[in-house]
Amino acid sequence: MIKIADIKELKLNITWRMLYRGLLEKQIPISEIVEYAMEQLEKGDDRIEICELAGSSDNDLEDIMNILYELADEEKSQDDLEDRKLRATRVNNFLKDKNSNCIDGLMGLTELWLELGYTADSPHIIQGKDNSISPVEYYTDANYNYLYEKNKCWLKDEVHFLIQNQK
Repeated sequence: MIKIADIKELKLNITWRMLYRGLLEKQIPISEIVEYAMEQLEKGDDRIEICELAGSSDNDLEDIMNILYELADEEKSQDDLEDRKLRATRVNNFLKDKNSNCIDGLMGLTELWLELGYTADSPHIIQGKDNSISPVEYYTDANYNYLYEKNKCWLKDEVHFLIQNQK
């Protein structure tokens, strides 16, 4: 699960649309959205919707989704950009702790990118998918280190793009 602190760590703007999409895709827990709403209240955003979010609980999913949808509708943010922020945050969270076992690390990277939809811009290579890499060639320390670094470079470029293009 993504935490607000994870998004802030990458210096990405948090939008109501991102929170809506994150909750919709079960990537951000309600507790994080409630905490963020409380932060916004403390900063002076006292709109009724923010107050309602700040007082919400895990049992209020439908109401929270409706409020987030209304708030997101007021923003000029785009779904694809907000989805990319969530994706970058998930990749960053995965890359924080490099697995010492190359097989587990490669399997983890593959699972991550499959969960993320294995998009065309993915830096990851899945063994046997559109390639003829054998398991013996794929599951090595050298390949894991290569793909781990490739993912780190992708993340750096992706975060730079997102920061340049966020509203």
